[in-house]
Amino acid sequence: MSHILKIHPDSEQVLGEPVTAEIFRFDPEVDAEPRMQTYVVPYRYRMSILTLLREIYETQDPTLAFRNQQCGRGICGTCHVRVSVNGKLTKGCSVPLEPGSKITLTPASRAKVIRDLVVDF
Repeated sequence: MSHILKIHPDSEQVLGEPVTAEIFRFDPEVDAEPRMQTYVVPYRYRMSILTLLREIYETQDPTLAFRNQQCGRGICGTCHVRVSVNGKLTKGCSVPLEPGSKITLTPASRAKVIRDLVVDF
Protein backbone atom coordinates (compact mmCIF):
# COMPACT_ATOMS: atom_id res chain seq x y z
CA MET A 1 0.00 0.00 0.00
CA SER A 2 2.99 2.31 0.28
CA HIS A 3 2.80 3.00 -3.48
CA ILE A 4 -0.48 4.86 -2.90
CA LEU A 5 1.12 7.25 -0.44
CA LYS A 6 4.11 8.16 -2.59
CA ILE A 7 3.88 11.57 -4.21
CA HIS A 8 4.83 11.65 -7.87
CA PRO A 9 6.95 14.66 -8.96
CA ASP A 10 4.30 15.64 -11.54
CA SER A 11 1.30 15.39 -9.16
CA GLU A 12 1.04 19.16 -8.60
CA GLN A 13 1.96 20.21 -12.13
CA VAL A 14 -0.87 21.38 -14.40
CA LEU A 15 -0.87 19.28 -17.56
CA GLY A 16 -2.97 19.80 -20.69
CA GLU A 17 -6.45 21.27 -20.98
CA PRO A 18 -8.63 21.76 -17.88
CA VAL A 19 -11.40 19.34 -16.95
CA THR A 20 -14.99 20.62 -17.05
CA ALA A 21 -17.33 18.98 -14.56
CA GLU A 22 -21.06 19.52 -14.31
CA ILE A 23 -22.07 18.38 -10.82
CA PHE A 24 -25.47 17.67 -9.26
CA ARG A 25 -26.13 20.03 -6.32
CA PHE A 26 -28.96 19.67 -3.83
CA ASP A 27 -29.31 20.49 -0.15
CA PRO A 28 -32.80 19.46 0.98
CA GLU A 29 -32.65 21.92 3.89
CA VAL A 30 -32.08 24.90 1.55
CA ASP A 31 -32.98 24.03 -2.05
CA ALA A 32 -36.49 23.49 -3.42
CA GLU A 33 -35.13 21.68 -6.50
CA PRO A 34 -31.81 20.10 -7.51
CA ARG A 35 -29.55 22.02 -9.89
CA MET A 36 -26.39 21.40 -11.88
CA GLN A 37 -23.27 23.49 -11.30
CA THR A 38 -20.28 23.68 -13.65
CA TYR A 39 -16.66 23.76 -12.48
CA VAL A 40 -13.50 24.11 -14.56
CA VAL A 41 -10.46 22.51 -12.93
CA PRO A 42 -6.82 22.37 -14.07
CA TYR A 43 -5.86 18.83 -15.09
CA ARG A 44 -3.15 17.32 -12.90
CA TYR A 45 -1.13 14.10 -13.18
CA ARG A 46 -3.26 10.94 -12.80
CA MET A 47 -6.44 12.83 -11.94
CA SER A 48 -9.45 10.70 -11.05
CA ILE A 49 -13.02 11.74 -10.37
CA LEU A 50 -12.29 11.66 -6.65
CA THR A 51 -9.18 13.87 -6.97
CA LEU A 52 -11.23 16.22 -9.18
CA LEU A 53 -13.88 16.52 -6.45
CA ARG A 54 -11.19 17.13 -3.83
CA GLU A 55 -9.65 19.86 -5.99
CA ILE A 56 -13.02 21.57 -6.39
CA TYR A 57 -13.67 21.36 -2.65
CA GLU A 58 -10.22 22.65 -1.68
CA THR A 59 -9.82 25.46 -4.23
CA GLN A 60 -13.26 26.52 -5.50
CA ASP A 61 -16.24 25.44 -3.43
CA PRO A 62 -15.98 24.15 0.15
CA THR A 63 -19.77 23.64 0.21
CA LEU A 64 -19.58 20.70 -2.24
CA ALA A 65 -20.63 17.50 -0.46
CA PHE A 66 -19.21 14.13 -1.51
CA ARG A 67 -17.81 11.08 0.26
CA ASN A 68 -14.14 11.95 0.63
CA GLN A 69 -12.91 8.47 1.49
CA GLN A 70 -10.77 6.12 -0.51
CA CYS A 71 -9.63 2.60 0.20
CA GLY A 72 -7.03 2.97 -2.54
CA ARG A 73 -8.04 -0.21 -4.32
CA GLY A 74 -11.51 0.52 -5.68
CA ILE A 75 -13.08 -2.02 -3.33
CA CYS A 76 -15.03 -0.14 -0.63
CA GLY A 77 -17.51 1.70 -2.89
CA THR A 78 -17.96 4.79 -0.70
CA CYS A 79 -17.03 7.00 -3.66
CA HIS A 80 -19.79 5.75 -6.04
CA VAL A 81 -21.22 8.36 -8.44
CA ARG A 82 -22.96 8.24 -11.82
CA VAL A 83 -20.86 9.51 -14.70
CA SER A 84 -22.44 10.98 -17.84
CA VAL A 85 -20.33 8.94 -20.23
CA ASN A 86 -22.34 5.79 -19.65
CA GLY A 87 -24.79 6.65 -16.86
CA LYS A 88 -23.49 3.68 -14.92
CA LEU A 89 -22.64 3.61 -11.26
CA THR A 90 -18.88 4.14 -11.07
CA LYS A 91 -16.25 4.24 -8.35
CA GLY A 92 -14.87 7.78 -8.38
CA CYS A 93 -11.47 6.73 -7.10
CA SER A 94 -10.80 4.35 -9.97
CA VAL A 95 -12.00 6.33 -13.01
CA PRO A 96 -9.08 8.16 -14.62
CA LEU A 97 -9.69 11.45 -16.38
CA GLU A 98 -7.97 12.75 -19.47
CA PRO A 99 -6.93 16.37 -20.05
CA GLY A 100 -9.86 18.32 -21.50
CA SER A 101 -12.49 15.86 -20.25
CA LYS A 102 -16.07 17.03 -19.93
CA ILE A 103 -18.08 15.00 -17.43
CA THR A 104 -21.40 15.13 -15.62
CA LEU A 105 -21.60 13.69 -12.10
CA THR A 106 -24.84 12.78 -10.38
CA PRO A 107 -25.52 10.86 -7.15
CA ALA A 108 -25.49 7.08 -7.10
CA SER A 109 -29.19 7.13 -6.14
CA ARG A 110 -31.40 10.22 -6.44
CA ALA A 111 -33.98 8.59 -4.20
CA LYS A 112 -31.69 8.78 -1.17
CA VAL A 113 -29.77 12.07 -1.59
CA ILE A 114 -28.52 13.48 1.70
CA ARG A 115 -26.74 16.41 0.02
CA ASP A 116 -25.11 16.89 -3.41
CA LEU A 117 -23.32 13.61 -4.28
CA VAL A 118 -23.76 12.05 -0.82
CA VAL A 119 -26.40 9.35 -0.66
CA ASP A 120 -27.71 7.11 2.08
CA PHE A 121 -26.64 3.52 1.37
